[in-house]
Amino acid sequence: GGWAATRSSGMQSDKYGDIADIVRGMTVVRPSGTVRLRPVPSESTGPSLREMFIGSEGRLGVITDLWVHVHRMPEQRVVVAYMYPSWEPAVAAIHAMADAEIPTTFVRISDAHETAMSLSTQTQATTLKKKVEQRVQEELWAFMRRRGWDTDQMCISYVCFEGSEADVDARRRQVVKIAKAHGALVLGTGPGALYDQKKFDTPYLRDFLLEQDVMGDVSETAAPWSKLNTVHDEVYAAAERAFASLGKQGFIMCHLSHSYHAGACLYFTFAFKAGADADREYATVKTAIQQAFVDHGGTLSHHHGVGMEHAPWMEQVVSTEGVNLMRTLFAATDPGNHLNPGKIVDASLSLYDHL
Repeated sequence: GGWAATRSSGMQSDKYGDIADIVRGMTVVRPSGTVRLRPVPSESTGPSLREMFIGSEGRLGVITDLWVHVHRMPEQRVVVAYMYPSWEPAVAAIHAMADAEIPTTFVRISDAHETAMSLSTQTQATTLKKKVEQRVQEELWAFMRRRGWDTDQMCISYVCFEGSEADVDARRRQVVKIAKAHGALVLGTGPGALYDQKKFDTPYLRDFLLEQDVMGDVSETAAPWSKLNTVHDEVYAAAERAFASLGKQGFIMCHLSHSYHAGACLYFTFAFKAGADADREYATVKTAIQQAFVDHGGTLSHHHGVGMEHAPWMEQVVSTEGVNLMRTLFAATDPGNHLNPGKIVDASLSLYDHL
């Protein structure tokens, strides 16, 4: 229910869809009664109540049941890693894959900072096998430098393929053709399998960092292909200005995921050493990043929702009349203002309160 109420998405949405794509029916409990939407493949029954409840964040009722589209387990699942010389050709390659409509489960690119972060977290080689792998990696980086690569700018990408053996093989050939045309080296399934195993470890770093007084968080957006590079660069610039205004050396990194025909999601992670006024410092950086999204053609959030934290930007992204329409809807359906008040619009708390 929470996944639907926040209009969220999983990392394999390229194949399986965002939550809004896979919900077929639902039950929503409200103070005045219960709404039951039957699970059907599609329907034309006026304004969509299903769409209205998805992303409502509890303002319209409590989702108690969902019917969702499920899939059979694939016969084969393979994750392949590729290394691109820099961010721009990597984005161009993923755009080309989307245009070619290659059925991948997920496609992800880490920018140079995130790639460096990923490589730096490798454990010290202790076994002979690991020492050999480390030596091979060092020789590969040296080879790329001889080819003219700036290894500080290289970007690692992971592509997941699922299906029958024949389907996976055919799709891998399509992707490798595009990747190589954009200057990539194919690293193979070894790094891909490791990523698939370790992808959920990184979020736990935040708890450890907080114990060291390091403030870390994420902000994510979606933008058209034509604006992705601009959004990426402008968010970096906004974050660096925010860090400088605080007199701090912060860190920011990004990856691209959730590809669509029209664009993709950019997911930023930032961190800095917190001082005595951590709330103000956090608000300074977070608001700078969110405003950069809005100013340069991105959306407020791709899959993390609005809540109270993102509410101040709603009028900029859905228009004044759009916010008024939402406010009227919430007031009419919840005149006592009991259902999760202050979320999406009219938040009682704001990041700007700390600035």
